[in-house]
Amino acid sequence: MTKLAIGASLLILLCFTMTGITMVQAQTTVGVSQGDVFEYNVVSHWNSLYSDTVPEELLELNRTEWLRVTVTGVSGSQISTRVTTHYRNGTETSSDGSSNIDTGEGSGGPPFIGANLGRNDLVNPSASEPWYINETVTRTYKDGSRETNHLNLEFTGNSSEIGEFNTIYDYYFDKSTGALVEYISEFSYTGLTSITQSTLISSNVWVIPEFPAFIILPVFVIMTLFAVAAKKRLSRRSP
Repeated sequence: MTKLAIGASLLILLCFTMTGITMVQAQTTVGVSQGDVFEYNVVSHWNSLYSDTVPEELLELNRTEWLRVTVTGVSGSQISTRVTTHYRNGTETSSDGSSNIDTGEGSGGPPFIGANLGRNDLVNPSASEPWYINETVTRTYKDGSRETNHLNLEFTGNSSEIGEFNTIYDYYFDKSTGALVEYISEFSYTGLTSITQSTLISSNVWVIPEFPAFIILPVFVIMTLFAVAAKKRLSRRSP
């Protein structure tokens, strides 16, 4: 396995792409809409016995401050996106991409899956390999607790250049929308172990938990009633 191939596997996070699966199942449901925005941080750690074995892609990830994904359009199971990468030196790059939640095909877009899937449900049902949701779990993020669908993938191989290698991917998708909320990858072979993690840090899709909708509406009604009552009192006191 060449370093280029190693880098390609690590670029799953940077490019936000996924491959998918093949089995007969009803078409998945898109849970995001045009104008939805998702912003992620990116952190990578590694332990290398030889400094020249660290792939450039890992170094590039640590130069990244955040990734912003904007949904620019939805057509059937196809989700079009605009991905903006903001680097720690203040520069930015942007690219257009797409992701098909039914086939798993895409380029430059974030991995979305169908909305409201559950344990043992197929991911990307019209693709080439049978992947299934491992479990539905509640995880806590900056904006509160979220019910997520966990997809775990493990790959082991052997190459003449680096010997045996192992890769583990953990994806967590928001159950209600199918949007990625957390990603963890662990890659290891003789001389190098790396862990890359990305977590959703902001989005315009969910209400801030301190002021959820079921609280905002009653508070608004109560404040309106107080204002009306105060106005009536003032009108009674005036000549």
